[in-house]
Amino acid sequence: MPLNYKHLALAGIAAIMAPVILISTGQTSDHADTPQIVQNPGTDITDVYLFPSKQNNGHVVLAMNVNPLIGPGQGATTYFDPNVLYQFKIDTTGDFVEDLVIQARFTAKGPNQQVMLYGPSRPSVTGSENVSLPGTPSVGSINTTIRGRQGIKIFAGAREDSFFFDLERFFAILPDRATPLTGIDVPNPNEPQLTSWRAPGEAVDFLSNGGYNVLSIVLEMPKSMLGTKLGSKPGVISVWTTTSVPNGSVWTQRDRLARPVVNEVFATVANNRHKINNETSPVQDSGELRNDILGFMTFPAGRSEAIRNIIAAVLVPDVMTADLNAKGAAYLGFETGGATGGKFGGRALEDDVVDISLGVVFGTTISDLLLAPADGNQIPTLTSDNVGAGGKHFTNSFPYLGSPR
Repeated sequence: MPLNYKHLALAGIAAIMAPVILISTGQTSDHADTPQIVQNPGTDITDVYLFPSKQNNGHVVLAMNVNPLIGPGQGATTYFDPNVLYQFKIDTTGDFVEDLVIQARFTAKGPNQQVMLYGPSRPSVTGSENVSLPGTPSVGSINTTIRGRQGIKIFAGAREDSFFFDLERFFAILPDRATPLTGIDVPNPNEPQLTSWRAPGEAVDFLSNGGYNVLSIVLEMPKSMLGTKLGSKPGVISVWTTTSVPNGSVWTQRDRLARPVVNEVFATVANNRHKINNETSPVQDSGELRNDILGFMTFPAGRSEAIRNIIAAVLVPDVMTADLNAKGAAYLGFETGGATGGKFGGRALEDDVVDISLGVVFGTTISDLLLAPADGNQIPTLTSDNVGAGGKHFTNSFPYLGSPR
């Protein structure tokens, strides 16, 4: 498969802001990206991962982190919101409409809380309003490994927050993105207040240093369950996650996440840009989200029209794509034919999605790949946040995310 550098460079941008975390209030960027999400942290999706099982070659892992900024020692007494519907949505046909859905629901909060997992099944309703899947769920206690129906392995409970990023510096660069936490409106929301990250040795991995945790839903299942038809040979899939709340006879979407931090970087909190994108579906991204990306790449990024258009072409719609027949999870690996580490694509826990994205947005990645002429407008001091995964404790066995701090 030849390298698709056009798709590569552009998808990279998405990571420019992998979920950002709040500083003192208890929320984060995708980690707490809107005032509405801050008020209901159970709906806050912070990260999504998609990678081959490290223990079984025929299986794939899907993971969703929610409810950020759980302090050290508090994981065992933090519970999922029983009034939220958590969903993995999977497109198997390339039209960016969900063909399969996996739903997680939870019983009342408390030490005996249980998870009920439905699917993967074909939904009767698609889009931003959904109904509960029928059938018999897999059921088990939180914070334990559950052997579910049809060979699915399930974990739902507290884990170390897997995201690494200099959050504090990001908020200093773009204060608008901290508005849900500070309550302070920023008059010019896309105008940076600083033009550099902290130097190596001075950069701070806020989540690791603070010992913060999240609630994780981790699933490991046979790849064949995600084929074009249930039980068929697996192929290329696109995945996104949602959280929804009750609204009469349906569940109404409150948050959506796939690629790390597309919405958090490109969409302003001002004018409810984050909120609008959170509550829509991938098929709608060609309008609002595309305009957000093009606007940000014009100002403050200051990039040429050619570079702006390439970035928008890859990031819209906002889904995470993987080839289940390939090996080696790597962010943008599918789009680049393996240039970023593996042709499977998706996102591995260790992927430095922030630096990949910063290089695309503020660096010379696109012109280096001959996708567009160099525009001379790169900002070298913004191409790396100088934070790596060294503060994390990932494992080689299920559920793969580190134990809660």
